[in-house]
Amino acid sequence: MKRVQLVLLILLLVSYALVLCNRYNPVWITVILSAAIAFGSLSSLVSMRKLYFLAGATPHAALFAVTLSIPLTRLLGIGSSLVYSIIIGIALVYIVGYSIYKGVNSDIATAVFVGFTASGSVIAAYYVLTYFPVEYDLTALIMGDPLLSSIEQAILSAILAITVFIIVYLTYREQLSLGIDRESAMLSGLRIEVYDAIVFTVLGLVSIAMLRIVGYILEHILVLLPSSIAVISAKSAREALYISIISAITSALLGLHLGVMLNISPSGLTGLILLLFYIISLAGKRK
Repeated sequence: MKRVQLVLLILLLVSYALVLCNRYNPVWITVILSAAIAFGSLSSLVSMRKLYFLAGATPHAALFAVTLSIPLTRLLGIGSSLVYSIIIGIALVYIVGYSIYKGVNSDIATAVFVGFTASGSVIAAYYVLTYFPVEYDLTALIMGDPLLSSIEQAILSAILAITVFIIVYLTYREQLSLGIDRESAMLSGLRIEVYDAIVFTVLGLVSIAMLRIVGYILEHILVLLPSSIAVISAKSAREALYISIISAITSALLGLHLGVMLNISPSGLTGLILLLFYIISLAGKRK
């Protein structure tokens, strides 16, 4: 895809987003755009580092961390559930990442990780629903609902999306080097532990912060498919980042628009549209 085409696509998406802002609540547009930018950037990073197994397991950690943070906040009586969920979620991602780094088979580490977090999520959710007043819609964590987002969530989502994009953009060359040849990157003096920590931290933050917006189920798709589309369509590594973000934004805006019009889950439609983009890209590549 040529640079001119990318610029035209971005301008078209900006125009589309502005039209939707005049028609729908700007908070909805902000959170769905933020989620798309964050996951589109993160997906490209996951693809470069070949961390599909970890990316697929991270939503399990996010769901466990968020559900566990609710009773933890009530029992301790101090702090915020968001802070607790971020600490727990990132710690879990660090643990599984460190295990793989120390030589544990990635499939085994991921299987144990998913088993623990999935079981923990069920126990934590049951505890919340049984012993505490329901102050948080647990269903939204599973299915996702950007239409329930507040202005505060929109602001936080936008800040996170911009931060994630900047981090990915500034470390893109180094992350690509680690993905291509980790040993050579290490011998060249690259501090791989720093860039590993960046990947784990960004994975945890995005998965936790965007859980209520896109939902636990859709996070798997949004973190994996944009980069898969980019790998098929892009002619360079830098172009792959842009295509990953553009495909995520396009599917998110269309999903929101059609979801509101047809009274269907915007998150669910976003996933279906993204899957359709992947199928079209794959069919076009084979011709």
